[in-house]
Amino acid sequence: MVVVSSGHHSISLHTPIYSAAFITNQKLILGAGGGATKSGLKNKLTILELDTQSTKNHNLGDGDDVPMSIDYDRENQVLITGINSPLSTNLHLRTFSIEKDEFIAKTSLKVLNYQSDDHYQRITCLSDHAPKLLAIGGTNNQLEILNYPSLRPAFKTIWVDEATDLLAVDFHADQSQFLVGSNKSVKVYSTKRKLSKKGTKNISDPELLRAFVPPPLGASGSETTCSFRNVKYGRGSNASTIYTIVNHVPSKSKSNKKSVFWPKSDPRKAILIAWNLSTGQQIRSKTISHKPVTSLDISPLTGRYIAFSSSDLSIGILDGTSLRSLLSILHAHEFPVTAIKFSPDEKRVVSCSADMSIRVIELDHSIQDRSSKQFFYILLLASLLALIIAYLFNK
Repeated sequence: MVVVSSGHHSISLHTPIYSAAFITNQKLILGAGGGATKSGLKNKLTILELDTQSTKNHNLGDGDDVPMSIDYDRENQVLITGINSPLSTNLHLRTFSIEKDEFIAKTSLKVLNYQSDDHYQRITCLSDHAPKLLAIGGTNNQLEILNYPSLRPAFKTIWVDEATDLLAVDFHADQSQFLVGSNKSVKVYSTKRKLSKKGTKNISDPELLRAFVPPPLGASGSETTCSFRNVKYGRGSNASTIYTIVNHVPSKSKSNKKSVFWPKSDPRKAILIAWNLSTGQQIRSKTISHKPVTSLDISPLTGRYIAFSSSDLSIGILDGTSLRSLLSILHAHEFPVTAIKFSPDEKRVVSCSADMSIRVIELDHSIQDRSSKQFFYILLLASLLALIIAYLFNK
């Protein structure tokens, strides 16, 4: 693994950070605060300018919880976030327009039906292109796919099995499908909607296209816990790839047999698996940490880079095609990372944590050159193999 100790710095925000989204290449929106506890720390939305480290705070109302998930509509300069309120109606889905770094409240809706005060809006995910869709998912395992910006239902509610946890949603770059990830499965759904006899779009169940399950570990009947943690579509040249994080936490059983997916025994580990979207087959896999991975992001334009954070407090950046390590920071935060994001121009990665800090990683030309060389070598090797096969076939 390549260890790089330069090109990154830390910014202190003096309050725990739970969610983040880029507004521009140098400006972030952060969901921060002390949460529902009476810690004295205000729950707020903060705009941070990375160059100057200046901040603009929007304190939330009394009783409003910390923003736990965020996405940003750059085209219309609208923030979409999940903020619990103490009211019985709990208008948790909030939208704000942003004008000159000022937050103007637009919408407050109840979309999810919580059964506990502990439930919150874990997932806020907006598709890239029009007609846009918005995914809103909660820790109650309820997922709503809404038309955006109307916020009306596009499909019937998707419920994840009670024995699992809804963890992630991602829309494909071409808007044709979306991923729903839980700890026990990843499902691919079509965004195509059925038309009624009158030619209007019905609200129906989305069509299930494919499902993935974590790879088997060890012998049949093993008590080893193996679960998905996150899932993302590739972008750019990797748009036909699905990336999944699989965390492996061994049971207390003394049995620890080898398997084809886990080459040697480790007490805990996380593996990144790249799947072919069309066939559902694994393309390649790589053990990326010996502790569970907590966050994942893919560079939004080209898909050349993958950023992840581990519960051992490290951050890693990988090549999106070969999965080779490009950069590693061993002690990026004091507490595990709550959000990791690429800037829109892919020139930096930002990680946030409840330790009240932000780590800014500049992706300099050495990283970009290293990734380009890897792609060139892979292409060269593939060409040589094709020539050898053609020669042997003709002979």
